Amino acid sequence: MEHDAEFPLDASQIQFFHDRGYLLIRNFLSTSESAHLQQWAQEVHDLPRTEDAPWMPYEEVNAAGKKVLCRTENFANTHAGFNALLRGSRTASVLEQLAGEKMLLFKEKINYKLAGSGGFDPHIDANAYTHVKNIKHLTILAAVDEMNGENGGLDVVEGSHREHVPLGSDRCIEPSWVESHTWVPCNLQPGDILLFGSYLAHRSGPNQSTKDRKAIYATYNSASEGELHDKYYQDRRELWPATHLRKDGVSYEEGRERYAYGSPMLTIEGKAQSLVAVLEKYGQSDYIGESISQLEHCLQAAHQAQLAGGRDELVLAALLHDIGQIIPLEATKELRMNISRDSAENVGRIGHESIGAQYLRSIGFSETVCQYLTAVNKSYFDSLSSASQKSLKFQGGPFKGEEFDAFERDPLRDEMVSLRLWDDAAKAVGIEASTPRAGSYQDLMVAHLSSPKN
Repeated sequence: MEHDAEFPLDASQIQFFHDRGYLLIRNFLSTSESAHLQQWAQEVHDLPRTEDAPWMPYEEVNAAGKKVLCRTENFANTHAGFNALLRGSRTASVLEQLAGEKMLLFKEKINYKLAGSGGFDPHIDANAYTHVKNIKHLTILAAVDEMNGENGGLDVVEGSHREHVPLGSDRCIEPSWVESHTWVPCNLQPGDILLFGSYLAHRSGPNQSTKDRKAIYATYNSASEGELHDKYYQDRRELWPATHLRKDGVSYEEGRERYAYGSPMLTIEGKAQSLVAVLEKYGQSDYIGESISQLEHCLQAAHQAQLAGGRDELVLAALLHDIGQIIPLEATKELRMNISRDSAENVGRIGHESIGAQYLRSIGFSETVCQYLTAVNKSYFDSLSSASQKSLKFQGGPFKGEEFDAFERDPLRDEMVSLRLWDDAAKAVGIEASTPRAGSYQDLMVAHLSSPKN
C-alpha cells in the first residue's frame, strides 16, 4: 500500500471542509487497498482476549438480547498494516492540509455494527477527551464496508461546528436541537474516507440490515500538543477496561459516563445499571395526583409483587410498569413517532405503557389490566384514585365485546390483574425505609436480560 505517497487536496475541498465541517473523499483507498482493510479489520476482530493484550475489545447487547463484539480499540501499535495506514504520509498529508499543522494519532477504533446492533446518539466529540488535554482534533472515518441509512451510516449537521450545540446531562445533544436541524446522510463505499472535527454534530442509527458492517475511526491531535495516544489508553484501561477484563463488584460508572455516552457499548450488567440510574434520576418527581414520587410508587409495586411470591419477570414488570412516564419527555419523541408509524396510535395520545414497552422492548400491562378490571367489576372503577380514573378514561375506558373476550383468553390474565392491583395500591406515604431500593433489583434485571429470548 502506498502510504508514503502525498494526497494533495484542491482549494475547493479545503474550503468545503472549513465551511461545512467535514469532507468526504471518494476512493482514497484503491480496490486492492480496500481488500487489505477488510482483511485487517477481521484480523483485529479475531484477536484473542487475554489478560495482557493491549488491544481493547468491547461488547454490547444487540436487539436479540445477545452479547456481541461492537468495538475494538488500541490496535495500531501492534498491527503493522493499520499502523502504516493510520500513521503513514498519505494520511498525514490530508490531515495537515485541513488542520494547517502536523497531526498525530490520538486514538483508533473499529466499530463492527453487526446486524441488529445499536446506534450512537447525536453528539459532538469536543467534550469527550478533555480529561487528557483540551485538544483540537480531527477524525478520519474509513469505510470497510458500504455505509448507508439501513446499516447505521453516519449523519451530520452541516456547519454545526460553527454553532453552539447544547448538550444534556448525558453529554449528548439536547433533543430540541436535534429536532430543529437538518441531518445529512454521509453514505460511503469501501475505500472512501470522511474527515470531520471536534465540534461537528453527528450520529448513526442501528444496523437494521441483515449484514454486518465495519468502519474505522481514527482521531488525531496536533503535534504541538504532544504524543497523547498511550496516555489516553492508560486512562481508558483503568476506568473503562475491555469487557473481558472487568471485575465483579467493581463500578465502572465514571468510565461509562466518560467513554460510552451515546453509544450501545454496554454489557448486560451495564444495561441494568443504567436502567436503575434512570429510575433514580428521573423518578424523583411527584406521582401524578398522589403524595409520593414516581420512584417510590414503582418500588412499592415491585415490593408487593415480591411479597406475593411473584415470579421474577412479574416483579420486574411491577418495578418498570411506569418507565414510559419516568424517562424524560424530550427523549421519547422518536419512540412516539415509531409507535405512531407502526400502529394506529396518534403521536399526541400515545400512552406511557406503549412508550415504556418500546423503551424496554417488552410489554407494559398496567392500563390494559385496568380496562379489564373495570369491565368485569364496575365497582372497581369507583375505588380507583382520581388520577387512575382520569388515566383510564383517557386510554378509552373499559373493555367491550371482542376486546373483553380476547383478554379473558390471555394466559397471563391473572398476573396482569395482580399487577394492576399492586399498581393502584402502591401509593402509601412514609414507608421508604421498609421498601427495597431500585438497586436491589439489578440482579433480577441481569438475569432477565441474560435469559434466552423466545
